[in-house]
Amino acid sequence: MLERAMIRAVLADDHPVFRHGVAGLLADTGEVEIVASVENGTAAVQAAIDHVPDIAILDLAMPEMNGVAVIRRLVERESPARTIILSVYESRVYVDQAFEAGASGYVLKRSAFTSIVQAVRAVHAGGTYTDPSLPARSIGPHRPVASPIHESMHSPLTEREGDILRFVAFGFTSKEVAIRLGATPKAVEIQKARVCSRLGITSRAQIVQFAILQGWLQGEIPVR
Repeated sequence: MLERAMIRAVLADDHPVFRHGVAGLLADTGEVEIVASVENGTAAVQAAIDHVPDIAILDLAMPEMNGVAVIRRLVERESPARTIILSVYESRVYVDQAFEAGASGYVLKRSAFTSIVQAVRAVHAGGTYTDPSLPARSIGPHRPVASPIHESMHSPLTEREGDILRFVAFGFTSKEVAIRLGATPKAVEIQKARVCSRLGITSRAQIVQFAILQGWLQGEIPVR
């Protein structure tokens, strides 16, 4: 009887205790070999290039390069690794960002010790995995047709909408944004509310996180 080939995985998370716990859990299955365990996004990209794993398990929020940025970099490098995001964020905005970037799985950290093995098996088999603890409106590979975020996939941000969210993420008030864009504060508020509703964003903190995942905050303050 032929032995089943081990699933080779790279694991990236900046919390060593959590990372080691996940690594131990996967290793104990006898199905997964952790070929690299790293603590930041830059190291995750390099490990995926060096080791050519089957799976890359990535923390969404880690130093140097977040998990979504890592996925985008691996896609650019045409890495064969399939990717799973580990995250504390349950909003559909973050789930959508991950899957749109190319992730095959999204697992919440609070349920990782019961879900990560299933996620790895499903993704390695060519499928996708969305944490069952996520709210029903969270999107994954089977997003509801009526979901507002589904509509936004066919209506990408306009340049003006992107500018507004970037300025807000950088901490500008609506009045300050209006001055820079040659608009009125009321017009800025209306456009901001409209795009946030479309994306399912409900707070400034979520605008900042959205901007981080877009790579908008890696550079100087935008100017017109």
